Amino acid sequence: MTEEQHCGKCRKAVCVAKCHGCKKSFCMPHFVKHRLHLAQRMDNLREKFELLQNDINKDNFKQSLLSNIYDWEQRSMRKIHEIAENARKDVEEKLLALKSDVEISIGQIVRDFQANAEADNYTEFELEKWSKRIFNLRDSLEHPSTIEIVEDNKLSSTIYGIKIIEQKRRQESLCTNSISETVSYTSEQSMELIPEHFVPMYGPCRLSEDKYVATHSSYRAGLSQLTGSNNYSSGKHSISFLIEKKGIKNMFIGIHSASNEASSSFDRSIYGWWNLDYVIINGEHEAGDDSLVIQTGDKITLTVDCDNLQIHFEHHRTRKICHIPIELNTCPFPWRILIRLLMADDSIRICN
Repeated sequence: MTEEQHCGKCRKAVCVAKCHGCKKSFCMPHFVKHRLHLAQRMDNLREKFELLQNDINKDNFKQSLLSNIYDWEQRSMRKIHEIAENARKDVEEKLLALKSDVEISIGQIVRDFQANAEADNYTEFELEKWSKRIFNLRDSLEHPSTIEIVEDNKLSSTIYGIKIIEQKRRQESLCTNSISETVSYTSEQSMELIPEHFVPMYGPCRLSEDKYVATHSSYRAGLSQLTGSNNYSSGKHSISFLIEKKGIKNMFIGIHSASNEASSSFDRSIYGWWNLDYVIINGEHEAGDDSLVIQTGDKITLTVDCDNLQIHFEHHRTRKICHIPIELNTCPFPWRILIRLLMADDSIRICN
């Protein structure tokens, strides 16, 4: 007997039917069971269709998006209240100091005025002088030239706006097993921009400019690893970097799971790029030859897309965009950015 004549379940040689899907032959009892199994899967799929249609009818799918907007609104309002309260305190302190200075000046004028009045020693010149000094003191109180309210352009004080951008997708098929094949990318897909800061993990590193700039601080090469201050578990978030100085070795830009303690030896939650064609997935090198494409002065945007379980790497000078799908079993939420510097004086800046 040939292999096709044996039942795919019990291995008996008496076969009466063959499934054109799995290409296996079955005896009659097992063929009936095989069809019942397919019918059950069909029923399960029908339930999923009905559940999807029910969610569409109830608009359940929009709740997470609206929740993201509400969260941004609340964060922005808290930040505005905090900045306004600090500004009020600063104004009160400066006005108090100004008032003290004016009171000292008034005391000097009054003593001068009274002495000259008692001695009947004054002319139009003194009267004009005292009048002008009183006018200047009043003006300094009502319009203090030393105090000015201006908008702070530092990133740490910025309230970012949000915008909604619709992404185009290719038609998805129920037959495909690859999620990454159906997701396209636009370089402006971020839902919101949240100020990031570098946080040292280990290795020689110096932070400056309110932790927006990280520099390898050793006099020789060696691994310096940094993460970010923010955790990402939902939505899309874009972080732009400027390569301020780069030696002969590349820098790593990517993410890792905040639930894992990344070590210098190995961490399976690491995903990202040492270069445009040198990719790290599950902590291991997947592809590329690490050619020196990224240079000093290059701008790079890393987009952390939690909703679609992927990250994007945009190299602005070459206009090249790469993406990596993320596996939650190896890189669970929340995610954090991960930067690795290798060469002495290597420097990278967060600039969005």
